[in-house]
Amino acid sequence: MENTPYLKTDLPSNQSVLNGKLQAKLDYIGDIQNAVATNDDRRVYELLDGQKYNTKIRQTQNAASNRALSVLVDDMQDELSHHLGQQLIQYLSEKFPFFYYEETQLGVFQLFFGNWWDRRHFGILDPLAVNFIFNDQEYEKLARAVELSEAGQRYNAQVIEDTTRANEALQQIVADQNQRDAERAQLMAQLASSEDRGGIFGNRSQNEQREVLKERLAQLDAADDKAKEVPELIAANNAQILNLSKEDTILIYEQRAISDTFGSFANFQEAVASLYETYVTYLADAQGGK
Repeated sequence: MENTPYLKTDLPSNQSVLNGKLQAKLDYIGDIQNAVATNDDRRVYELLDGQKYNTKIRQTQNAASNRALSVLVDDMQDELSHHLGQQLIQYLSEKFPFFYYEETQLGVFQLFFGNWWDRRHFGILDPLAVNFIFNDQEYEKLARAVELSEAGQRYNAQVIEDTTRANEALQQIVADQNQRDAERAQLMAQLASSEDRGGIFGNRSQNEQREVLKERLAQLDAADDKAKEVPELIAANNAQILNLSKEDTILIYEQRAISDTFGSFANFQEAVASLYETYVTYLADAQGGK
């Protein structure tokens, strides 16, 4: 039997393709390194998300994503956020002067509203996205306060009014103590008289009357028990009214700060929504091109 030669596997070389991809990664890292070293934040933003940059800054339609390269720096997000935050916060201190920032850990910036006492924690600043991440509850509270102020009302006005009325009702319970004592004495006398007349074998009408008297006495006892709690309840309500009044004052300060800077809350909202475009365009203009 003749020997049949075996087939040999012949693989084409892909070295040029591989070298090209490796070089692209090396170039990307080199570009990031150079942009950071020269404080060229505009270039950093372009490199971090080329699609977003080209769409929003260059107005490019169907811009391509560079996510395959930007993933190389995913493990450096905190360091990059800290780096970009330095220049961004300087810019924001002029454009949004009522915001204050605290870096609670590397690259994480807590956002506060105002330089007054009891200022509110309002969310987080994200330098990588050039975006305010507002606390939904606090933001909605401010938006509602703005809406109410246009009608001449304060955010907590209704709750304060309801709580004040509740205090008045509580105070009336205490004020009615003498009246309850007099009514109790009268009811006790009627109950004793009814029991004397009816004895054990009282008729149905007398029994029903005694039940009505006992029910009313129980109501008076409950009112007396409530009266004992009144000072504590009023104190708690007064504390709530004070806190709500302070919150209304803070909301007024915030609205005034926004109005002084932007003219209206709508203008403020627009400035927040377009922050990325506005800031990166500012960087591009400052550095001589897009």
